[in-house]
Amino acid sequence: MEKDIMNIEHNGKSYRAVFAVGIESLPKAAEIREEIFIKEQGFTVEFDELDKSAVQCLLCRGEEPVAAARLYPDSEDKECAHIGRVAVVKEMRGLGIGSAVMKAVETYARENGYKRTALSAQCRAEKFYNANGYKARGDVYYDEFCPHVMMYKEL
Repeated sequence: MEKDIMNIEHNGKSYRAVFAVGIESLPKAAEIREEIFIKEQGFTVEFDELDKSAVQCLLCRGEEPVAAARLYPDSEDKECAHIGRVAVVKEMRGLGIGSAVMKAVETYARENGYKRTALSAQCRAEKFYNANGYKARGDVYYDEFCPHVMMYKEL
C-alpha cells in the first residue's frame, strides 16, 4: 500500500506523519487506537467500515509512534473532511503531540483540496479542540456512553 510521508514542526519539535488508506496499512495506528479507546476508555466499537477507506495517520517522533488519527470526506460537503479517532500515547500526553497530529491531518486535508474540517469531539476534549481553532456547533450527543459535540474549522 502506498504511503505519504510529511515532516511536521510543532513547538520546536520535529515529527514524521505517515499517511495511508485503510487501517490495515498502518498497524501501529490501530494499536494506538486500541490501547486508548478500547483498553483505556472502554469503547467497544472502535473500528468500523470507514477505516477501510479512510486515510490513516501515524505520527512518529523519531522512529517512535506517538499518535494516530484518521481523515475521510464528508458524505455531502465535498469541501469538508472529517478528522476522527485522534489518539496520543498515554506517556506522551501534555507535550503538544495532540496539536502536532492535528496540524498534520489538517495540512494533509488542505493539500488534498479540502477547505474545512469537522470532527466529533468527546466533550472532555472540547477545550483542546478550541485551542486548535475548532468551534462547536449543535447539541451534545452520545457515542456509546460518552458525550460528544460536533466541531468545525475553516482551513
